[in-house]
Amino acid sequence: MHGDFSRVIFDPARRFSSVLSQQGRVQLDADFNEQTAILLHYVRTLAADLLGPAAYPPEPEGIGGFGIDNYDGDTFTVAPGRMYVDGILCECDGTDYWDQPDGHLDPERDQLPTGPFLVYLRVWERFVTALEAPWIREPALGPDGPDTTARTRVVWQVCVLPLESDSSPPDMRSAGRFLDARVRSGFEPRGMLSARTRRPGEATLLPDGVTPASGYRGPENQLYRVEVHRGGREDTATFKWSRENGSVVLPVRAVSGSQVELDTLGRDDKLGVDVGDVVEIVDDAVVCRGASDRPDEDCGRLYTVRSVDYAECRVTLDADVGNDPFHHSVGLVPTRHPLLRRWDQGATGRGGAMGLPVREGEWLSLEDGVEVRFEPSQDKPRVYRRGDYWLIPARVLTADVEWPRGRQGQPLRRRPHGIRYHYAPLAFLEPGEGDRFRLVDLRVPFPPRR
Repeated sequence: MHGDFSRVIFDPARRFSSVLSQQGRVQLDADFNEQTAILLHYVRTLAADLLGPAAYPPEPEGIGGFGIDNYDGDTFTVAPGRMYVDGILCECDGTDYWDQPDGHLDPERDQLPTGPFLVYLRVWERFVTALEAPWIREPALGPDGPDTTARTRVVWQVCVLPLESDSSPPDMRSAGRFLDARVRSGFEPRGMLSARTRRPGEATLLPDGVTPASGYRGPENQLYRVEVHRGGREDTATFKWSRENGSVVLPVRAVSGSQVELDTLGRDDKLGVDVGDVVEIVDDAVVCRGASDRPDEDCGRLYTVRSVDYAECRVTLDADVGNDPFHHSVGLVPTRHPLLRRWDQGATGRGGAMGLPVREGEWLSLEDGVEVRFEPSQDKPRVYRRGDYWLIPARVLTADVEWPRGRQGQPLRRRPHGIRYHYAPLAFLEPGEGDRFRLVDLRVPFPPRR
């Protein structure tokens, strides 16, 4: 979640059941957000324990939630209703494969297979601000008033998995394991990260021969975000980072070549863009299409700001946005809420169009003493998924980062804090001659309420 948070502290291993406010204390965003996370964890865990990994309530009439029907070789329909995937409620009003609300499918890339294929549901949560959903903002605060809160939205996407021509359909009970073996396992072993501040014995001498102070040396408390930009293994994966959790975003008004016209250049120098900053352009379609189940899927490029026209609220980038095949239409469709997001590796003079290279087994410096390390695997090469991220709170008072440590004080390696994807099989489809086809429903029903 690219939110303006102080930190994100929910951890199910701590077994907290509630957050209790005390009188006369300072109120913090992290406490309120943890209470929400505790309740969601409880409700979704309960639903998953009762219903299983994926289940739907049958309808008295019709085929029930997310049932696949009316396959004609070019498309199929998805029936209205509900389904619970790992306890997460997914609701469908009924749609066509090409018109699903968060699909943003590309006719050139997302054609249905000509042979047998599996239809499955991919579920995840997307962070949504008032820039993507203007009705969140309270109009009584004025047209230039601040946003107050943000939302998370359950995103479900109906996807297809091509199978071998002689494939037999999995049965209803084994379809979930079959899907995991073909999709989720492609990202294992998952990338892992450690974080720390530089220790005194490892500090680099300044030009005058003085050893700088170790620990976090930044002037403000920050929530660092390290995010995988291009997925794959160590030799291809790249990352980007932000000291503001990637929350510095500016609405895009128009794009023309390398020039991007913005609604604003930011409230101040800290939350705006300047020459030399590294940025990317995203919109609803880019975000939703970024949830790919292919480790080698293309990713958009990063840009460097070459000049800023303060009078016209326009920035000039180092490349033509239209030449990016992944972002070829970004900024051209206002209803997709295009945004320019700032990343902070530009201040270090490192990185490029694809971000910083992932180098396992060595400490990589971000800034002000903060360091991260991508941990190697002793078995087979790790796979980094595009969009995977880690959050690292840094605090001035302690001159350190908040990161779990072992008994000897060493920083522990951690799997990504997000994004968490959940899967459910829906159907097996096998085209035949003419209008003939074979459909096997793989959904698991549960008894409806009486």
